[in-house]
Amino acid sequence: MSVFWISTIAGELLNCLEALAALLELPQALLGLTVLAWGNSVGDLVADVAVAKAGQPGMAMAGCFAGPMFNMLVGLGTALVIQTSNVYPNAYELHFHVGIVTAFVFLLLSLMGSLLVITWCRFRVPRFWGFCLVGLYILFTAVSLIIAKFSG
Repeated sequence: MSVFWISTIAGELLNCLEALAALLELPQALLGLTVLAWGNSVGDLVADVAVAKAGQPGMAMAGCFAGPMFNMLVGLGTALVIQTSNVYPNAYELHFHVGIVTAFVFLLLSLMGSLLVITWCRFRVPRFWGFCLVGLYILFTAVSLIIAKFSG
């Protein structure tokens, strides 16, 4: 029953975001890249900050990467298994949009950059790298909005 309520409430929140985008004449991509993404990440942010303040910064850092990785591998993996089982014995064909490729490139840049910078700084995260990652997110949002505007 709880899964039903979560699904229903999530659907209604998405409908509210679509209505807000229509009323304010904003692209839906903007709300997806900001409001929806931030709302999805607030729980992780609170948990990671609490763990770091409790004296476990390594665990908090691991949580920053492990949570999204779990969501991608298990969430996307489960969805793809269900979809491929629906079209079996035919193959499920993925259609890549420019926005997906852009998101992948920025994700790769942030992860590889983090790996290099943190390794270079002897496994300490310098303050400037946090600012770089925020700047990368702002650049990603701007590029994604430009792509959304010109692709339809």
